[in-house]
Amino acid sequence: MKSEFRFAKYNISYSAWLKGVYVSLSVVLIFGLIVGNMIDPDSSFSVAITIALSIGILAGGYAAALYSPRNHIVHGTLTAAPIIPLSFVVQLIRLARDAADVSWLSLFFTILLTISLASLGGVIGGKFAIARRSLVK
Repeated sequence: MKSEFRFAKYNISYSAWLKGVYVSLSVVLIFGLIVGNMIDPDSSFSVAITIALSIGILAGGYAAALYSPRNHIVHGTLTAAPIIPLSFVVQLIRLARDAADVSWLSLFFTILLTISLASLGGVIGGKFAIARRSLVK
């Protein structure tokens, strides 16, 4: 199996990307789906869940960028890729169950916020990543 894949014109490391995806998805699944469905949306705990989700997505982008050899921001941004289809599926399930009105504009802005947080995690992780330069240079 290859250790990298190409996205746009960038080489993306599978292992670094998967580390970030594992962090992001675990936080989103635990706090978003499990804990988020147990609390009342109008309570003050919903703000805490939103903050936890934001920090988890940021941490996923950070982890991916920290372990990537190059293209840190792209690694961080791509950690949001599995979360976006998951959010569509959850909203479609909510729509099918008539649990609540689905605001597609809100979903669009949530996706943009997810990508932005993952990119910010990539920027921060790239700042703290170990510089892997040649010994000759």
